[in-house]
Amino acid sequence: MSTPADRLNWINIALMVAALAAAIIAPFHVFLFAYAVLGPLHYLTEVSWLHDRHFFTPSRTHRVAWLVLVIATTIVMVIGYVSADLLQHPVAPTVEIGMFLLVFVAAVVASYVRHPINATAITGVAMAGILILSPYPAYGIVAYLLITIVHVFVFTAFFILAGAKKSRSASGYLSFAVFVVCAAASLLVGLPFRPATGQMREIYAAFEQLNVLLLRMAGRRTSSVYDASGVGVMRFVAFAYTYHYLNWFSKTSVIRWHDVSRRRAVGILAAWAAGLVLYMFSYRIGFAVFYVLSVIHVMLEFPLNHQTVANLFRGLIPVRVHS
Repeated sequence: MSTPADRLNWINIALMVAALAAAIIAPFHVFLFAYAVLGPLHYLTEVSWLHDRHFFTPSRTHRVAWLVLVIATTIVMVIGYVSADLLQHPVAPTVEIGMFLLVFVAAVVASYVRHPINATAITGVAMAGILILSPYPAYGIVAYLLITIVHVFVFTAFFILAGAKKSRSASGYLSFAVFVVCAAASLLVGLPFRPATGQMREIYAAFEQLNVLLLRMAGRRTSSVYDASGVGVMRFVAFAYTYHYLNWFSKTSVIRWHDVSRRRAVGILAAWAAGLVLYMFSYRIGFAVFYVLSVIHVMLEFPLNHQTVANLFRGLIPVRVHS
């Protein structure tokens, strides 16, 4: 007999296939559409949902301290973005990268460490480690991947697998297998695609760095991310982002992110509608405005990410520190 979990898994399998098909046909079009239309609504609704669940941090004291760090990091990132992209006066991103990485580590502390002295000591060691690693190229690469493809693809895979483990559903494990196959297919399928227009290339310039980095990690060199030799990575990026958003919206009946007051719902929809208008007026302006919210939602999800991964490996390694 089909269960609600099974029905949701089959819906998600269909969404994976649809996202893959769209990404294969028109990867640049699909990504830019999903990022501008689905992205802002995802940020707004997830931040609201995480807030109602205290950001999955059990200690109020640690949660407040961690949120102060999140706010400080956001401010530093916004200053860096405005200086580099809007004022054309780039500054070294060393500090903002370090703070972002510290937020990631501090989310573990906020989730699992109870004693304030231990929490302070662990955070201090993490800060020292980040400072030591800051001169190395991987310092910035790890942070960049964490805020992009790790967030939308790797953690989405963990969520799918965690859901399958929790429900003990064959369809859940099947959905994870389909997710992996779709990701591989996005990279390997060599069908003709709808190329990016000149205007799209201007817009996508803000995202090109991700494609170049992924191509280099795969050991490939290409003169352009827009030609046939680089389209596999673009299809993967389009699939990962599009399904990441669709997966969130498909889970309404499970995590009930839509259960909010009418006032908040109106506020969310109004902000989303305003975002759509901004993106239609100028994609660059829309991106600049929602850049802040996109960074915030990535950071606020870190405790949930850590706990999801820990629960997957529960029983294999000790995961609860509570020191």
